[in-house]
Amino acid sequence: MLSITLATLMLATVAVPVDVQLALTPDDDLVRLRLCFSSAQPYPIAYQLEVHTLGRAGTSRSRQSGELTSGPVVQCPLNNRLGLPEGSRIEATLTWSIDGQAQPPLRQRYPATQPASPGSPEPDLPPLPRPLAPDELIVRVGSNLR
Repeated sequence: MLSITLATLMLATVAVPVDVQLALTPDDDLVRLRLCFSSAQPYPIAYQLEVHTLGRAGTSRSRQSGELTSGPVVQCPLNNRLGLPEGSRIEATLTWSIDGQAQPPLRQRYPATQPASPGSPEPDLPPLPRPLAPDELIVRVGSNLR
C-alpha cells in the first residue's frame, strides 16, 4: 500500500518534459499573442488555444488547434498581433497534451491587473465565459420563411 502511494506521489511530482510558453504582451497599440513549445527530446504535442476578447463592443472568441512534435528547437505555432480597444481585455486558455496525456491548462490575461489611476475608474467588466467543448460549438439555424 505504501509503495502505491509513494509511486503516485512520485508521478505527481515529475516535471513536465516540455517547456511551453503562452504570452500576451503589449506591442505598440496591439497585443502580441505567442505560443511556443520546446523540449530536450521529441514529444508529440496536441494543443488547443481559445482566446476571448471582452470589451464595451461585446465579446469575441476564437479557437486554434494543432499538433506538432516538440524538440530542442523552439517552435511557435502561434505568433499573432491582436487589436485591443481601450477598456478591453483578453484571456487566452491553452489546453494541451503530451503523447495523449492531458496537461494542466495554462491561462494568460491582458491586462494582467486593472491600472491604478487617479481619474475615474473603468467600469467592471463581467467575467469571461468558460471555454466551450468542441461539441458545444455547433450552430443550428432554423427559419420559418418559405
